[in-house]
Amino acid sequence: MYYRATLNTIMLCLGFSLFLGGCTSVSTLVGGRHKHDYAQNFEGMQRYNFNPVSLQVKTDPNFIFIQNSGATLAIENGMATKKLRKERNMEPDFWLNYYFTGEQSMTVDQINTLFNYNLGLAWNDKYGTGQGIAKSNHSFSKRTLIIDLVSQDNNRLIWRGSAPTRITADDSEYKKRNALNSAVKVILAPFPPENNFTILKAPVFNE
Repeated sequence: MYYRATLNTIMLCLGFSLFLGGCTSVSTLVGGRHKHDYAQNFEGMQRYNFNPVSLQVKTDPNFIFIQNSGATLAIENGMATKKLRKERNMEPDFWLNYYFTGEQSMTVDQINTLFNYNLGLAWNDKYGTGQGIAKSNHSFSKRTLIIDLVSQDNNRLIWRGSAPTRITADDSEYKKRNALNSAVKVILAPFPPENNFTILKAPVFNE
């Protein structure tokens, strides 16, 4: 009897812990998250380039760290697996930005302000928070890599993905590269998103 009661108590505690863990994963943006402006037409988007970032971003310690750790190459390789090519001679179909949160969590608003994004009105939110990761006060956890795709003409954020890396300045270059390659793979896995733009293009027939 005592053994059964103890076992039931352990199972109850374990279940409660898993429940709390599930709640935490929903309420915080800890990585492996993806959102997009569902009014954006992703059809035919094949050519990208890295967005010329502002001086504020260029001199940001977190950006410098992740750039020196090999983020650019990791992202280029990841984009190539999606049949997306870096455009060097012509205007790209879209710009790409990336960022690293470093040792402190950062809110969505901080990221958006840093890159001076123009936000659209039709952000898809499938996590039940009522707000997308483009427009909220949620935080990205520390050591998170964020990749943003931006409209070529008006700096409008159209797609965002993030994933944790856990890398630090003390890690070897090999470990940093592997971590970044893994994070980029997770971030780009669902790209391109389901193109809801086709619904907006559907013809209307009068009876």
